[in-house]
Amino acid sequence: MRILLVHNPKAGSKEHEGEDFIKALKKAGHKATYQSSKEKGIAKALKKRVDLVLVAGGDGTVSKAARHLVAMNSEVPLSVLPVGTANNFARSLGFCLSAKELIERLNDGKCGTFDVGLARGPWGKRYFFEGAGAGLFADYMRAPKRDGKKDKPKSKAEAMRSHVKELRRRLQTYRARQWEIEVDGIDLSGHYLLWHVMNIRSVGPVLTLAADAKTNDGAFDFVGAREKDRDLLLDYFDARVAGKRRKFPLRASLFTKMRLRWNKWPLHFDDELWPAKDETPPKRCEIQLIVKDSALRIWRIE
Repeated sequence: MRILLVHNPKAGSKEHEGEDFIKALKKAGHKATYQSSKEKGIAKALKKRVDLVLVAGGDGTVSKAARHLVAMNSEVPLSVLPVGTANNFARSLGFCLSAKELIERLNDGKCGTFDVGLARGPWGKRYFFEGAGAGLFADYMRAPKRDGKKDKPKSKAEAMRSHVKELRRRLQTYRARQWEIEVDGIDLSGHYLLWHVMNIRSVGPVLTLAADAKTNDGAFDFVGAREKDRDLLLDYFDARVAGKRRKFPLRASLFTKMRLRWNKWPLHFDDELWPAKDETPPKRCEIQLIVKDSALRIWRIE
């Protein structure tokens, strides 16, 4: 196959160098070209004739490449070498093999489809693939990071546990906030500790908020936690910090369209926040989130 490798050079370890991936792809019989996700030129590279876009990186790198493909209405499939930290996108597709094994099995893959989220607001339109939401997690993304003098986590699991531990600490004093939300014509407005529109099962530090979410069912999963759910959230975070498996305690509901009135608090779309720190948004505005059925092609390797 003719493969474009979109690689995040800062993701993974020394075993995940772009040059090594290119060599492995050529050894497997593919014609591979390289594009760094940290440099300009992704859109131009995607316009060249290729059979597959292979992303080596984390969720942010996957979203960057996927946004370009969807905006171009491309029929070229995307696949993932999950060398990031959380790898929520890859997890949702069942990519549990090593990068080496995935490359060796590329020829055995099958093309499938993936639903894409479309958000319309003051910015125009933007696509998202993992999910969108507000409250505790979005505010944590916006908050200044703690002093980096402490030892860095030694593993991905420890890094995720560290984030969950901090979310748990913040939740103890976090105030629920009023949101005006309408889902498929049903008013769900109220005070929320957090709410999320899930396109896949997990978000952020592998918070599996919608365990039954499907990536090609033409619908989102809505999950919302109100003040009465605070203790349930604390218990869930406690279990995660302790390394225990625990199903998220709140039920998700399917929907296809959301309308919300925004007036102050940050929203996240995948790993990006709106409004950006240097952006001056309107005081109030309406935002719509809808599903674009099967807007992205995926090369599944099992």
